[in-house]
Amino acid sequence: MTETGCVRRTAAACVGRLVSLLLLVSACGAAVAQPPAVLDSQSIVRSLRPAPAGTRSLVVAKRETRDGERKVNLDIRFANDSDRLTAEAHAQLAELGAALSSPELAHARFLIAGHTSATGAAEHNQRLSESRARTVRGYLLQRFKIAPERIEATGFGASRPLPGFSPNALQQRRVEISTLAPAS
Repeated sequence: MTETGCVRRTAAACVGRLVSLLLLVSACGAAVAQPPAVLDSQSIVRSLRPAPAGTRSLVVAKRETRDGERKVNLDIRFANDSDRLTAEAHAQLAELGAALSSPELAHARFLIAGHTSATGAAEHNQRLSESRARTVRGYLLQRFKIAPERIEATGFGASRPLPGFSPNALQQRRVEISTLAPAS
């Protein structure tokens, strides 16, 4: 084989590998960079609104919540290993703030619970989940002027994983909003 033929074959192989690598990076980037699904304020209200007194309900699936507790999981994104909100988080927080400020939920109290995946040390994940829940609470108090006594914040680290997902899955990194019993 001539030297020119060898160089051409090597160059073609390199270009082919480069194209494959670019396609792989593009596919991975698309999966990671997809914006989170934003749940609208009315869906949040329906999820959190207490059932009217004196009604009966049919329970199709077993609920692991306390009587009367309503909750919704939201995909509120943070910077990696941080409590700093990403740009994508603001759209979901705007919908959450509108829901919590709505007339249907104006007198309800809520718990903001931060959750992490199982990646990393348990103590670190616990602190991170608590810090993220406090960040969401602070954002809602500041931007939507919600009374501080209406919102509590806590973190659970990786101790309460969603069923059906790996403990390290991105879906485990979430913020859960639950209704609380009225203050006595």
